[in-house]
Parts: sequence; C-alpha cells; structure tokens
Amino acid sequence: MATFVPFITRLDTAFWSTVNKKSFTIGSLTNLRSQLQHNDTVGSECSLSLNHESFNSIENSKDLTISGSLLLFNTAEGFKAAATAENKQKLLEAEALKIWNAITSHSWLQNPKLLSTFSIISFADLKKFKYYSLTCVPAFVYPKDIEQEINTVSNYNLDDASLLSYHKKTSSPVFLFSKKSSTILEIFDLKNQSSPDDVVIVIADPSPVPNTAGWVVRNVLAAVAHLHPSWRHCHVISLRSSGSVGIKFKWALPDEQNELTVPKAVGWDKTPYSVNLRDELDPVKLMDKSVNLNVSLIKWRLHPDIKLERYSELKVLIFGAGTLGCNIARSLSGWGIKHFSFVDNSTVSYSNPVRQSLCEFEDARLERGKAETAAAALKRSYPSIQANAYKLTVPMPGHTIDEKDEAELEKDVKKIETLVKEHDVVFLALDSREARWLPTVLATKHRKIAISVAIGFDTYVVIRHGIGLRKDSVPHESTSEAVPYSQLSCYFCSDVTAPGNSTVDRTLDQQCTVSRPGTSFIASGNACELIASVLQYPDPLQTPASPDDNTTMLGSVPHQIRGFLSKFQQILPIVKRFERCVGCGDAIAQQYQQNGWKFVRDVMNSSSKLEKVSGLDELQDSVNAIDIDFEEDDEE
Repeated sequence: MATFVPFITRLDTAFWSTVNKKSFTIGSLTNLRSQLQHNDTVGSECSLSLNHESFNSIENSKDLTISGSLLLFNTAEGFKAAATAENKQKLLEAEALKIWNAITSHSWLQNPKLLSTFSIISFADLKKFKYYSLTCVPAFVYPKDIEQEINTVSNYNLDDASLLSYHKKTSSPVFLFSKKSSTILEIFDLKNQSSPDDVVIVIADPSPVPNTAGWVVRNVLAAVAHLHPSWRHCHVISLRSSGSVGIKFKWALPDEQNELTVPKAVGWDKTPYSVNLRDELDPVKLMDKSVNLNVSLIKWRLHPDIKLERYSELKVLIFGAGTLGCNIARSLSGWGIKHFSFVDNSTVSYSNPVRQSLCEFEDARLERGKAETAAAALKRSYPSIQANAYKLTVPMPGHTIDEKDEAELEKDVKKIETLVKEHDVVFLALDSREARWLPTVLATKHRKIAISVAIGFDTYVVIRHGIGLRKDSVPHESTSEAVPYSQLSCYFCSDVTAPGNSTVDRTLDQQCTVSRPGTSFIASGNACELIASVLQYPDPLQTPASPDDNTTMLGSVPHQIRGFLSKFQQILPIVKRFERCVGCGDAIAQQYQQNGWKFVRDVMNSSSKLEKVSGLDELQDSVNAIDIDFEEDDEE
C-alpha cells in the first residue's frame, strides 16, 4: 500500500510579527504562499514553512510555492468554533471543491499549482503574544487502494540533473519526460498520451523520506486518474535535489466519479499548533533585551567580573523629584536599575520642564505632582521600570507644627521610615538643608546607603554618608589614603549649628535655587556613577573612601565630590564622622529610637533641640568660654 508524507506547518517568529504589524481584517481571508524545499533530508514530514515573505504576492513567482489562505480570529471562542469537526469539514470540502474543479476543467494542465493549496485558521492573542493555529492541506483519497513499486531513476534512462535544471529554469511543479523521444515535455502534453508507459510524470517533491512520496503527489495521481480513466498505473519521478526517487503507482478500477461529485479528501492537522512569543515579539521584552545588552557589553568587552545583577535588583528611593531627582533617576536607569520611588510634595511649575528631564509643558499646565510626573515619565521611557510616587512633606527642623497636625505628622514619619527600610539606596536630592535631616537620621538607623546631592550657582557636592551608627562601626585602620565606610561623615557632620527654617524672612527669589543649567546634570551623573562604583565592591556596605583606582573594577570610590564650574575644577575630599553630628550622631539616633515621631515634632518646633541632644551647644559654649589675652607691646 502506498503511503504519502504529510505536511507539518512551521510558522516562524517573523510570520507572527507580520500578523502583529499588519492591520488584517479579523475573520477575513488573507492570501499566503509557502516556499517548498525539495532538498530536505531530515525529518518525517514535509515542511510547510511560512515567514514574513509569505504575505507577498505569488504572481510571477519562480519559486516552488504552494498558495493558501489565513483565517484570523481575535477571540479564543471564535477559533474554537471554527475548529469544531463540523466547521473543519466544511472548510476542507470547500477547498477540495476548488481543486476538483481545476481537475475536471483540465485547467491544472495549464497551471499545475492549482492542485495544491492550504488553509490556516488561527487565533492571535496580540496582547499576550500567544498564537494558535490549525492547518489543512487537502488531498484526495482517489483513486483508492493505491500501491507503489520503487524504481531507480536510472531505470527510466533519464538524467536527474537535467530534470532539476529544467525545474529550476521553469519553476514548474509538474512536467513530463517522454520515454520515446527522451525529451522533457510540459504537463499539458499528458492529455495527448495514450499509454502510461510512454511518459514519466516528474513532480517536485518536498518529501524528506526516502522511497516515500510527499503529500502533493496525491492530488496529481487523482488528476491523472480522472484525465485517463482507463489507466491503472503511472510512472512518477519524485524530484529531489538530494536524490530523486522513481515510483510506479498502481490502482484498481476507480469508482464512477461524475463531474459534480467530489471525492473524499483529508488533510487537517491532528492537533492545534500553539506558541508563546512574548519574549520575541513583546516590545517591552525587546526593550528589556536591548537595555540589558547595553550594560552586558560592559561585561563582555571591558569587565568580565562586573556584577550586573546588583543594578537590576537595586531598589532606589529618591527624596526630591526636581532637577536633581529627575536626572539621577534618568542616569540610573541606564545601568538597568528598574525599581524607583520618588518622594516630593510639590507640583510642576512652568519653569520646571526646561530644567527637569522627566516633566513636560502639559505637566505644568495640569499642575501635576512632581513625584507622579517623574514616575510616569520613567515608565514611559522604559515600561519595565517599576516607579512609585509618594506625595509627602518631609518634616524639617525649624518648620513649626500645630498640635492639630500631629496625627498627620506621625503618619508621615512612619511612612517615610517604611520607605527607607524597603529600599537599598537613598538619594537626598532635596532643595533645602533642613529637608535632608530626617532622611539622614533614618538612613543611618537602618544602615542604608545614602547619597546627598546639592548644587549652588556654579558649585555642586555629592556626599555618600557613613553607614550605620558610629558606636556600631567596626574599627578599621584608616590611612590618609582610605577611610572605612562606617567612619565617613554625612551631609551634616561639618556643621556646628543645627539646620533651621531656611525660608524664614526670605523672598521667593531667594528661596529658589539659582544655578547654571548644566550643574544639575554634572552632579547627578557623578552621583549615579558613584553608586555604580560602590556596588562593585565585594561588600558594598564596606566600601572605603579611597582615591585608589583599584578600589573597585570601575576605579576609585570617593567620599565627596565637590565641583566648581567657575574653574571647571573638581576635588575629592575625605571627611570623617563628627561624634556630635545633628544628623548621624549616636545621641540623635538614640533619641529617635526612644521617642520616634515625637522627637521629630520637638525638633520641628525648636531646632535648637538638636544642638542640646547632640552636644553641639556644649561645644559652642566651650568655644565662647575661651578667653584669649593679647599682651600689648608698646614697641610693636
């Protein structure tokens, strides 16, 4: 009994990508073409391969192709309805009728490609990038009970190379070889043949299986049996560039088959084809790969041991979503950092968009909050970023509070502390000295990496605060070259007075930060690269401040970066912690630990409390008590 190798449908990523991009009308037929290969030698099925070029017109095509159609559904229910046994049979019969009409009208002799076609029904879940399909390649079970006898090509006294050359030149899928004249004839001459032994039917066959003809041969045999009802056999060359096969097909007397009765046909896939291409087609996933590639190139080309996962897993909290906060977040996202939270209580003004890289004119016109604007802009620029916005007022020393507002203060302090605990790095990009106080206290308490960034008109400073409490720091031998992380000063360590309300008795123009426009970008870029370097130390929480270029694979890791644009100069001072600091001092931490938000309330109502708790007031008194007598020398 003769067997025929069926088709397997191979729809590559480019095919489904085209489905995504093209505006196909759901439920309508779309013409396709599949280019067949007659040089396959691997596998047990003929390949019906489709890609992005399958949507091009098949007219004037010189390739070995099979034409077909795609019926696309946009719901799973529509696809399931089309895939019922009843509806699949209707579609099969409709396609089989077209082929049978080509056979009975003899038009296939003019265009043998009419004998082969395919239909695909598909459901494309364009949001999840999941695709499902069923393919039908109709083939007649006619004539019945076909048997085969394998022959070598040499038995027919023909040259395999000449047949392949003719096929390549004409792209004809079916043609004849005359045994009498030893010449190649067009398939149209088949109707003039009286004996099946006078000619060999040459069929370009995509079958990869030796001694077994492909699916396309079935309909050719049906056409031959209908054209010559008296024939009981025919000779076929299964033309393959990997080695053609000679086959003699034999069959019994066919049943009476009138022109209006279509023989039974088969050809549906047994099971639906499904594929999830989210990683290949989802634009967000594609951007993920591109962003990862940017930082991966650093690893591949420059620093094979760089720990990129420390960036992608980092959670960053930014106090202040203004000029500095926006630029810091922008820069950090370039390292593949995806987790951001912004804290800011102000709204976007019309002066902001030209200086703040994450806000636009519409944000100012609609008076959107700076935090929500920055978070939304980050997600627009890179959808995989998780950006959160919190419209909170950071409690500040010297900014007095009424008793009726204490409940709200307690709530805000607890929320801010929770945010600090939940993040790995805290950036202080606020526009006043006193606004940095509470975040400094909390970052110290919870041993978080904290970096302050501040700018003046033509100056800037980037400071990474010492880690943890001073009393808990592990003794390290510091040198003039390197100082342990735990011994580094914070933003307030160089102050001998407590921060107070800097807005008192100051006009609006005096309250605004006036700076050269490029200052923020320089300071923010330095802050970004500072944390990038810190994260490459074996234990980031132990990163010493050192000018040594070998501190990490990215180079030195300074404590402070102070820049002066008037001279285009930058210095890298290292300053140790001050035991009586109003920000990171142990006495301040102890008071907050004991009294929590109530301590914050007291500081807000009287910033001098910080001086009393830290011992700064005693230091000030001791300095004032010093009496220096200068002896007068008449001669001098």
